[in-house]
Amino acid sequence: EFRLSRHSVPAFIPLEPLSRKFLPSDPRSFLDLLSRHLNAFVGRRRQLEQLQEQFSAWIRGNPQRNSLCNLLSFQYGVPGENSRS
Repeated sequence: EFRLSRHSVPAFIPLEPLSRKFLPSDPRSFLDLLSRHLNAFVGRRRQLEQLQEQFSAWIRGNPQRNSLCNLLSFQYGVPGENSRS
């Protein structure tokens, strides 16, 4: 029988519900879903890094994000315009 013990999975990933539903009967599905959640998070975080790298000249200040990296807040300038968005 598989059980969760100590882990370092980020708190925003619904590990407990996934483990209750899939771990006893279908550990492969549990691992697949966990992998998808982790990959999605890493992908979003990488996109933020790329945004900062590629558009650093236009971004004003540091972008703010939540721990899940699915909510970003930043200000940017457009060359030739005085307004901010």
